[in-house]
Amino acid sequence: MAERAKWASGKWGSWADIPEAIPEEKISERVSGEVVIVGAGVSGMAAALRAAQLGQDVIVLERGKTWSGRGGNFGVPESSFLRSQGIEIDKEAFVREWVKRCGSRCDEKIVWLYVNNSLEAMDWLFDIMTKDGRTRPIVQGAIYRGETYRELPGSHRFMDGPMAKKGMRPGGADVVNALYELAVDTGVRFYFSTRGEQLFKESGRVAGVIASREDGSYIKFSAEKGVVLATGDISGNPEMLEDLCPDAEKCIKKIYFPVGQNTGDGHRMGLWAGGMFDNVPFPLMVHPQYPALRNYCFLFVNHKGERFMNEDNYVQGKCNAIFRQNRPFAWSIIDSAWAEKVPLTLPYGGGIFWDQDRDIKDAWSAEEDRGALERSEKAGALLKADTIEELAEKMGVPADKLKKTFERYNELARAGKDLDFGKRRELLIPLDTPPYMALKFGAALLTTVGGLKTDERLRAVDGELDPIPGLYAVGNAGGGRYGMDYPLVVPGSSHGTALVFGYLAAEFIAGRK
Repeated sequence: MAERAKWASGKWGSWADIPEAIPEEKISERVSGEVVIVGAGVSGMAAALRAAQLGQDVIVLERGKTWSGRGGNFGVPESSFLRSQGIEIDKEAFVREWVKRCGSRCDEKIVWLYVNNSLEAMDWLFDIMTKDGRTRPIVQGAIYRGETYRELPGSHRFMDGPMAKKGMRPGGADVVNALYELAVDTGVRFYFSTRGEQLFKESGRVAGVIASREDGSYIKFSAEKGVVLATGDISGNPEMLEDLCPDAEKCIKKIYFPVGQNTGDGHRMGLWAGGMFDNVPFPLMVHPQYPALRNYCFLFVNHKGERFMNEDNYVQGKCNAIFRQNRPFAWSIIDSAWAEKVPLTLPYGGGIFWDQDRDIKDAWSAEEDRGALERSEKAGALLKADTIEELAEKMGVPADKLKKTFERYNELARAGKDLDFGKRRELLIPLDTPPYMALKFGAALLTTVGGLKTDERLRAVDGELDPIPGLYAVGNAGGGRYGMDYPLVVPGSSHGTALVFGYLAAEFIAGRK
C-alpha cells in the first residue's frame, strides 16, 4: 500500500502519498552518469553546463519537448557589468531589506549564499551571453525609487539575441538557449519528453531517478555523484496549490510557463525521499499585469468605486491589496494628461507596470506607453469617457460612489495631504483633464516561489535538518529564498537565484566549493 509522506500526514491531499516503487521489470533502459539533473530551465541548465565544464558526466531529463526559458530579468546585487555602469550595492543593506520584506521568514544562510556568489555566477553568464556580440546587455531601469519599498538597480537583461529576434521576450529564452547550445557542445546528454517520476536510493543515498517516456516506458538514470531537482514550481498542479499556496486561486490569470508543466514533480519526489518544505504556505510571485499592462499610481478603485489603498506601492503590494477586495481585479483611473503626469512620479516611485522595461540610462518614453494603452483599449482593458459618471457606467461600478471617491481624491491632491491613505505629497497629482480612463488590472500568477528546504550547500534536508545524501534542489524546486512575499529588492531575483544556485550546485557536486 502507498504510504503517506510523514510531512503530509493528516494535512495534505493524495499528491503527497508515497507511490509504490516502479518495479524493475517495467524498466526498459538503464543509463548512468555522474550528475543527473531533472529540469531544463534556468537553474537546471546552469547546473548542467557548469558541471560539464568541471569535467562531470552530466545527464539532463526534461518532461517537455525542449528547454524552457521565460521572463526577462536576472537580478543580482553584484556583477562586473554593474560596476562598469557605476553601480555598487551595499550587500549588508541589501540583505537587511530582503529579510525585512520577507517578514523574516526567509533562510538567511540561503540569502547570503545568493548574495556572496552573485558576482562569480553572473560574470560567468555574462561572458557566455556577450561573446561575439550574441546579445546586448542592459541594466533594467524600471525600479521603485521610493524608500518604503526599496528596489535597487541590479537587474540584468540580455537584448537582441537570436530568440528575441524570433519574437520571444528578450531575456530568459536567450539565456537558456545559449546555455543549452554550449552544454551540448560540452557533452551533456539530454533526454527530452522524459518525466522524472521517482527517486531511488542505494545504501541510504539518493542514487538516481526513474523517469517515464511518452510511450509509457521507463528509464532508470543512475547518478554517481548527485541528483539535482530543477523542476520549477507547482503552478500547474491545482491540488498542490490548494494545500500549499491557496492565494494562487485569487489571481485573475495564471501565466506560468510552460503551460501544462510545473506540476511540482520535483517537490513531490523530494518529499517522498524524506525531504521537507520550507515556508508553507508558499509565497507567490504575482504581478498586476493583466489585462492592462500599466497601472501607475494615481487613483485605484475597487468594484464598489471606492479607493482601497495607498497607490504608492510596489507590484506585489498592489496585488495583495487587490486580493483583499474579494475580486480578482481593480481599476486604475487616469486622465488625458497622463503623458505629462507620469514622468513627474518616476523620481519618487516607479517600478514594473508603472515605469517601462528600459535601460537605466534611457529616458521614459510617452510613445511606448501610448502604444501599451492602445493595446489595452483594443483588449477591452481600457475604458474612456468624458465624465466620471459615464466612466462608472462603462466600468459597472456605482456612479455615485465613484464620483464621490474621485472628488475626494482631487480634494486631497489639491491640498497636498492624503488624509485617507497617506500617499506622499509628490505623488498626489489631481486628475482634472477629461476624457478620463479606467485601466482594468489584476494579479497574474507567474510562479510560486517555495520548495524543498535545503542547507547552505543546496542539499535537500530532512526533518532533523540533516542533508539527504545525493539530493540537491535549485530554482523554484528549492526553498529558503523568500518568505511571505516575492521581494523586488532587485527585479528578477527569481532568475538571479536560479542562475546562482544552479551554478553553485555544480560547484558543490564537483567538490570545488
